[in-house]
Amino acid sequence: MRLAPSTATAATLTRGPYLQLLTRQSVTVVWNTEAAAACALAIRPLDGMPTVRAGGTGTVCAIAVDGLTPGAAYAYAPLADGVPLALEAVFRTDDANRPFSFLVIGDSGCDCSDQLAVRDTMLKTPADFILHTGDMVYDTGAPQDFDPSFFAPYRDLIRRLVLWPCLGNHDVETAGGAPWRDVFHTPANNPAGSEDYYSFDDGNAHVVVLDSNASTRPGSAQYTFLDHDLAASTATWKLVAFHHTIYSSGGVHGSNLTIRANLVPLFDAHGVDLVLMGHEHNYERTKPLRGNQVVSAGQGTTYITTGGGGQALYRVGSSSFTAHSESVHHFTRLAVNDGSLLAQMIRTDGTIGDEVMLMKGGVPLPPRCGDGLVNQPGEQCDGADRAACAGPCAADCTCAPVCGDGRVDPPAEACDGSDDAACPGLCLSSCRCGDPADFLTLPPAADTFIESGTQATWDHGAAAHLDASALSDLIYLKFDLSAVPAPVTRATLMLHCIDGSDDGGAIYPVADSRWVEGDRTGLDATSALGPGLKWSDVDTNGDGVVDTRDTSPWLPEFARAMRGFGSVVAGRDFTVDVTPAFQAGPGLYALAITTNSSNKVTYSSRESATPPVLRVELAPPGTTTTTSTSMTSTTSSTVPTTSTTVPTTSTSTTSTTTTSTTSSTTSSTSTTSTTVLATTTSTTTTTTTTSTTSSTVPTTSTTVPTTSTSTTSTTTSATSTTSTTTTSTTSSTTSSTSTTSTTVLATTTSTTSTTTTTSTTSSTVPTTSTTVPATTTSTTTTSTSTTTTPTSPSATTSTTTSVVPSTTTLPPGTTSTTTPPDDCQTDADCDRDDPCRPRRCVAQRCQDAPLMGLEAVRCALALEGERALACGGRRLPPTLSLALGRTRAAIEAAESSGSVKHARNALRGALRLLDAAARKLRKTEASHAIDADCGRALRGVLRDARVLAKRYLKNRPETAARTAVPRGPQRIGTAD
Repeated sequence: MRLAPSTATAATLTRGPYLQLLTRQSVTVVWNTEAAAACALAIRPLDGMPTVRAGGTGTVCAIAVDGLTPGAAYAYAPLADGVPLALEAVFRTDDANRPFSFLVIGDSGCDCSDQLAVRDTMLKTPADFILHTGDMVYDTGAPQDFDPSFFAPYRDLIRRLVLWPCLGNHDVETAGGAPWRDVFHTPANNPAGSEDYYSFDDGNAHVVVLDSNASTRPGSAQYTFLDHDLAASTATWKLVAFHHTIYSSGGVHGSNLTIRANLVPLFDAHGVDLVLMGHEHNYERTKPLRGNQVVSAGQGTTYITTGGGGQALYRVGSSSFTAHSESVHHFTRLAVNDGSLLAQMIRTDGTIGDEVMLMKGGVPLPPRCGDGLVNQPGEQCDGADRAACAGPCAADCTCAPVCGDGRVDPPAEACDGSDDAACPGLCLSSCRCGDPADFLTLPPAADTFIESGTQATWDHGAAAHLDASALSDLIYLKFDLSAVPAPVTRATLMLHCIDGSDDGGAIYPVADSRWVEGDRTGLDATSALGPGLKWSDVDTNGDGVVDTRDTSPWLPEFARAMRGFGSVVAGRDFTVDVTPAFQAGPGLYALAITTNSSNKVTYSSRESATPPVLRVELAPPGTTTTTSTSMTSTTSSTVPTTSTTVPTTSTSTTSTTTTSTTSSTTSSTSTTSTTVLATTTSTTTTTTTTSTTSSTVPTTSTTVPTTSTSTTSTTTSATSTTSTTTTSTTSSTTSSTSTTSTTVLATTTSTTSTTTTTSTTSSTVPTTSTTVPATTTSTTTTSTSTTTTPTSPSATTSTTTSVVPSTTTLPPGTTSTTTPPDDCQTDADCDRDDPCRPRRCVAQRCQDAPLMGLEAVRCALALEGERALACGGRRLPPTLSLALGRTRAAIEAAESSGSVKHARNALRGALRLLDAAARKLRKTEASHAIDADCGRALRGVLRDARVLAKRYLKNRPETAARTAVPRGPQRIGTAD
């Protein structure tokens, strides 16, 4: 019996559940809820029925369960007022006779991208518990930081693996560590009953955890406890853990000589095998030591500093006692099998950076493929130990080929990530080659940054850069996906780095995207007058820190941290997967970036020549589905008939709707039909509806704008039902129709959709029709309405034919078959809805108007997509298309700038990008990826844009850049 979460209770989980105090026969499960509720825990053996252990009532629940079987697996679920709060999680009790392994991590609680990278690798590494060496919550161990810095990142680990905590120096800065004690449960099995230091057993090992912030001098409480506890243990392996390292070649803290002098004699006296520490943000393992001297293997204690859990790294050198040292983000895995202990340092990419085998008598079994550990050369994985693999481990201890491993594995894969020689830049997440239409490239709709301190009230929205110059500063980005036609399969953010840092920043969603970008640069105090987002708008309690205590709607969702940028270098582009933040459908999305480094990180903003870019992969094409429902009726009724067409983008589309009426007296059937076509080629869909109910049918028809290259739309209707692309209104005597038909056509090539409705009882049909103009390249629209009743003496035939004016977007020199009227009263009568081909009303006649300034530059380049379609009907190579897209974005940044200076700077950057695009074009021609005519056409586009840009810089030095109309998503390889 599985327990599933329910929404029937008002209480919701805000933390956990997480495991504490695991032994061979007991465990404690802890969780928090938003509202007070009766706490209970449902727990069961994997093959058994659950029993419920009741607790108290409140928002913090901690339920201890005993009487468990050693080495057995149990499933559990927390309950609030008797209702499950989460899916079941599974843990296993300790077993003294079973091999076991555990993960050791230190200095991790930074709420940063490197912490998440280490966490992700830990998730793929099999283990029985986790031991922390301290600094679990930066910067001060404050209560509000525990969720974003610890419980949210490690949620999926600590619900199935018990965590044994340790106090670091940062953890005790708030109230001497009181918040730490409030959330973690330790055995407190010392004479003082202190939760700060303790010991526990697992398997055949005994582990002592100390608080190195407190006194360890001989005679102190901790010293005495350690002495007696080690002396009493008969475990095969004796381990000790604390925060401050006592053997380190690190360049920041180095060795704590006081603690070394106090504790090493005890370690030597009681035969401690391994000491685990942190504090130095790096990794270092010593040779066996006894009395501070290097000794033979098995004769002394090995000391490991493992402080690379996520916080910014420290450099590390080497000393006479050093066996291996490395400044790298990592964790340490210890695997114990009776008399052998294998210690391994595992980097974030899953590779093993260092390992050592400790032995207790006898000869260890030789490592082999199949022993469950990566422990010999040539092994990439071994069973469940597959941290270096993107997928499962093969039987030969190599990573099994899988989509997502970055290597093409034919014949199943055509590409894989950056291994995309078959289709450069167009590899889908399914490892198939896609089409340019499968991707969108979006510039930000807005971006800014906020700074604490003296600039806390400043607007930085118009700056050409995005700064995070302090640990708490934030960069904000906003992207408009309102017009994105399909779900997002993958979203990748690319930023251009101006000033590098060892931490490029972690990324968080921002639930409310209504913040204002602003129009100030942040260069002086006048920026305080700007309307844009400011630090003071987010730091609502004014404590100089943005955290969960603030109530701003623009507070980052710290519990939803995504993998961010690691180390970044100036002058390069960096990308990161942000797919989880873009899964709510069409709309506006906002992201926030914060760095954990004291080194300033700076990226280019959208006002620069190298703006941020969001590359979106759309979901695969949908399939055509038809749903029909029939019923019989003998009652007269008034049934409105509505036909709606959703925006259609196509190359050549013919859409026909035909309705005929014949009088008769038979039974009644009513049908509702919905047809959806998305990104299909040469598809025909037919829906037929028959109804015999006598009725009066007011018919309302609405057509939404349609964009296409060449469209012919014909409507033949007895009830004046509107076709996909145009609407006509005809009132006549016709049959009753109780039908709703909806046709959705998206990104369709050569599609015919036909809906036929037949009814056998005549009635009077008042019809209302609404037409929205269609935007096409060359459009002829005809509507014909016919009503025929052969069995009636008053049979009537009525035909109406009309041509609907359409707005056109054609390259120069191309003539449309349908043109807007030349007569006009105002400029609006001449408007084609095309900003690149304006028309004005002069002397009551429409005339073409010249383009001015930056608008002329942008429109010159906007023809690139149309020229691409003229290049043999083929899309541009993706690398060339990307180069042109970045150039367009830079020109639009110049056009939208509110400052002449910034507009000119952005335009100079655009000129450089135009040169780069021209070079890319020459390479494309040289490789024969496009033909000579196509190349000439595109060179003309680039040349015209360059001439106009230089002319603007020369002739308009004093003219302010005008504000541009916001633009929608840019499809790679298509026109703006």
